[in-house]
Amino acid sequence: MSEEKTNERALTAIPYHELGAVHPDQSVVRPTERYYKCGGEKAADLLAMCIGLKTFDLREAGNVEVEPYCSMKLKKKVVPTQKHFCEEIRRRCILEGIIPGPKCGNWERKKCLGWLQAHPLQNSNDRAFVIQEEMKLFDLVMRAHCREAQEEKSENKKEKASPWVTTEPYVRLIECMLDDSIREKFLEMHRLGDREELDARNSEDRPETVYESCARLFNDNDHEVFSRCLPDLHFSFAEVLDCSFEHMPGAITPDEVKRRWGDCRAKLIKIIAKWELSGNGFGQRVEEDEAFGHLGEDELQCGDNRANFLDSQTKEHILYLWHVSDDQEILKNVMSVISESCAASTLACSSVAPSDNASARKRKADERALGFFRAKMSLAMHTMSRAAIWKELRETQEKLFESQLKVMKTKSTNLSELYMGRIRMLEANCTAIQECLDTLDCEDAMKPKKKKKRTKTAVPFQLDIEERHGGWLFVLALRKKKIVLWWWQRCEYSRKSACCLW
Repeated sequence: MSEEKTNERALTAIPYHELGAVHPDQSVVRPTERYYKCGGEKAADLLAMCIGLKTFDLREAGNVEVEPYCSMKLKKKVVPTQKHFCEEIRRRCILEGIIPGPKCGNWERKKCLGWLQAHPLQNSNDRAFVIQEEMKLFDLVMRAHCREAQEEKSENKKEKASPWVTTEPYVRLIECMLDDSIREKFLEMHRLGDREELDARNSEDRPETVYESCARLFNDNDHEVFSRCLPDLHFSFAEVLDCSFEHMPGAITPDEVKRRWGDCRAKLIKIIAKWELSGNGFGQRVEEDEAFGHLGEDELQCGDNRANFLDSQTKEHILYLWHVSDDQEILKNVMSVISESCAASTLACSSVAPSDNASARKRKADERALGFFRAKMSLAMHTMSRAAIWKELRETQEKLFESQLKVMKTKSTNLSELYMGRIRMLEANCTAIQECLDTLDCEDAMKPKKKKKRTKTAVPFQLDIEERHGGWLFVLALRKKKIVLWWWQRCEYSRKSACCLW
């Protein structure tokens, strides 16, 4: 029996609507293909067309309830909705000649799926085209699903290997950093190099930095490290820890050494400051003291427990660093705290705090209020200075008047000469004070004045009559239909009083 007859029998054994192995005829124009391409080749339309069909392996085509469709990203953009089901029902009714078609506008999702499964596509070319397109979409989604699963698996594997979740890696890092072979580099790590050393920072022939030497020791398989037995420090160090490289998460780079060492130093500085402040330190020492952070036999007291100062984010390897550096008498070098007298720790340094998120309207209002305040303060100071000058001028004039009276009353020549010298001095002071007042008046006159609205006032005439009598100056004036009398005392520049005659 030939191969073609075998395929025909195999196709006859499968129900007509479950065929998927038929290749579409390229010479026939398929309405389903035309509808799919005119609609923009959307995945939701394709999955709605697949309802009721099966593929080569008897898999339900377009079933979004199974893998890989059910776990794909952006599933909402792919899964057909009630609108897609209704359009597919109307389209199949037109293709199959079902007249009148069902009114599916108010149908539930389950009822629409049942009708589509009971009325699958009948045209072989349409079925072949839809299944072929669904297989392409299935392969695309499956590859994306496998790629995501592989990436997630690699990330989980990396997370299990890379994080330092135990104490051993930190102990190995501390012992390598404080090793005797790189002790000289460690003590000079903060030293500022000369011009030749600064110019050779990027040279290949430059010597290793302390971080590069520490990374080399850390990654050396032959470099064996064991922790110290310190049961009084923390229960994690009750026994000796094997910190060989084979028990480490992996190799470490110089940049990672610098980052982790800096993190350990920062946490150690905070813990020592809290410990000294609490009273466990000997006499509550300050950072300037040589023994700041030191715990020896003289300072050790009953009940001292440095592990109480560990918080939830600080692990016990900080205590190990504290003990080892203190035991080797290099605690000051490990902490290396910058003095508070530096500009970076004073208010002279520019702030790095985030800018205020106030709106522009509020900021402008604050600026206007500040401007008004400054103007008021300037006016108040100006008024106070003017009043003070006037007061000084009046006092000087009174002293001058008293001296003149004493000159007239005295008969002694010596006293007269003394009073005359005092009079000349007071006159010079009055002249200087008057010049200062004139300067203030000139400044006020130079300031731009706001234009005032003109108001019509009836001032028919103005009459001023002056008369001096007994040291007083009388002025009779007509102001706004009222006769007003002012008088001044001699040698006085301030108006004493005023009264309205009628």
